Amino acid sequence: MSDRFPHASESVFAVVVILLLICAGCGGGGSANTNSRVPPPAGPPAISSLSLSSGVVGQSIKISGSNFGAAQGSSTVTFNGTAAGIGSWTNSLIAATVPPGASNGNVVVTVGSSASNGVSFTVLPLSAGSIAPTNFGFQCGPGDPADCQGTGGLTDIVWPSTSAQPQLLRLHDAGTQWANMNSADGTYNWQELDAWLDLLAQHSSVQVSQVFTWVPCWAAPAPCTQPPTAPNGTSTPPSDLGSGPQGSSPTFNKFVTAFVTHCSNAGNCVNKIIKYYEMWNEWDISYHWTGTMAQVYQLVAYPTSIIRQNVPGAVIMTPSSTPFGDTGLPYQCDLQNWLNYETANGIISDWVAWHDYLTKNDTTTVAPEIQFQQHDLSFLSVKNGGAAPGCTGNAPVGWSNAPWANTETNFDGAPPPGLNYTCPAAQFSASDCTGQIVRWQLLHDSYGSSGLYWYKWNETIGANPQYESAYFYMMQYLVGGKFDGSSPCQAITGTTVWTCPFTKLNGKSALWVWTTDESPTTFQVPSGAGYSDYSDLTGTVTPVSDGQSISISVMPIMLEQ
Repeated sequence: MSDRFPHASESVFAVVVILLLICAGCGGGGSANTNSRVPPPAGPPAISSLSLSSGVVGQSIKISGSNFGAAQGSSTVTFNGTAAGIGSWTNSLIAATVPPGASNGNVVVTVGSSASNGVSFTVLPLSAGSIAPTNFGFQCGPGDPADCQGTGGLTDIVWPSTSAQPQLLRLHDAGTQWANMNSADGTYNWQELDAWLDLLAQHSSVQVSQVFTWVPCWAAPAPCTQPPTAPNGTSTPPSDLGSGPQGSSPTFNKFVTAFVTHCSNAGNCVNKIIKYYEMWNEWDISYHWTGTMAQVYQLVAYPTSIIRQNVPGAVIMTPSSTPFGDTGLPYQCDLQNWLNYETANGIISDWVAWHDYLTKNDTTTVAPEIQFQQHDLSFLSVKNGGAAPGCTGNAPVGWSNAPWANTETNFDGAPPPGLNYTCPAAQFSASDCTGQIVRWQLLHDSYGSSGLYWYKWNETIGANPQYESAYFYMMQYLVGGKFDGSSPCQAITGTTVWTCPFTKLNGKSALWVWTTDESPTTFQVPSGAGYSDYSDLTGTVTPVSDGQSISISVMPIMLEQ
């Protein structure tokens, strides 16, 4: 469902920028110090409020105030002395992430040598079964200027400037494909990987998932399929597959070993930064893999032991299945057959991964409630031991407790002339599109998902202010909370109204509510539940009372005690 964008040409703007910098102080007898042209803050920085007074490591908060400066520069935000990652920075609003190692104490903004007043913040533990910041994932990479590539070429990666910072980065179509980094046997080009490692070292709260995909053409028989994002790669199995330990590929084993033991020149190492490994991308689509399922297992099984030996706490994900597979079998069978094959030949995976977009075709999408019921509940049924329809063989056994994630999603998966990862305005209103982003997450989380990762997140969500704001508040409300596994999001019988019981981070009960009808709908606040207000996707809190009729829309609200 991805891999279709060619790399953008490298820019020559760097030369122009250098010349401009050289001439910055020319003419008029003015000072050559360009900093004098940027007005300093009117006074010392001052914090007026935090969007949260408590939260977990990795949670995003907004810091409101004054005199922060127009851009971050060398300024910092600290949580009881520990420097925070910054999503965005303006003179009056900063988006920061609670950093690893943070402890209870004051949040302080420091601009130059001036420190702001301190505002108390409590760092809370993340309890078992609660929604982690890493549940919210994004893909980001070079090759598309709208998707985190700067003007300086493929190693110029620009971190998304956004208050809504997902905490799991999926390195897919990000320059870290096997074919992109391994140009010949034993020859590696780590430039793009090093750019990522050095950037990620500055955002230490963000976890990372590496996706293995694209065999180098030199290592495989013809034809070389040469996808746009890996022009030296192919979907053909490597020529030496079967000649290594456990029937593996010595060339892939060598690459994986080199990858997980690599450190950048700055000393930032893969085994400390990249914890998650999706072992092959969409194995059941011939665009990505022309071999058999058994050959995928041969390719990746032995390398999982290499990863575990070198990466403390590594999480191995199954090669991803997709509802749009072309194996000739129902898509549920692809997952069933994979899980059974692992069970029979040696379980290598910790998590079960699949991909599901809201795609119907290149110009239309499907509402989250319909798509989840059609696809994800079928995948879940198979993972939890249900027999897939139209398949031969037994239902999988022993996978029901394995975490699962939808590791690649968006509204659609087609570049122009398709929707190009956008919500179709001809089908849905702007509010409905915004609501669908949140509803898709709620559906996944209420059924126990460990992650929902958006392909081209920055291009789809980060670049749209309404989407970005809704995503931010959704994360604030969900992180650290829990859904009751026995009561996932469901429609009230005979209506278009959906509800999800939820327990917030502070232990208080809440209820998510929305309608799938774009016309306003009324909902009666349940009596006796103690709901006193509701929060919407703009951060606004509205008081309510028992039995009150309130207007609800396609954008979910959260009733809360």
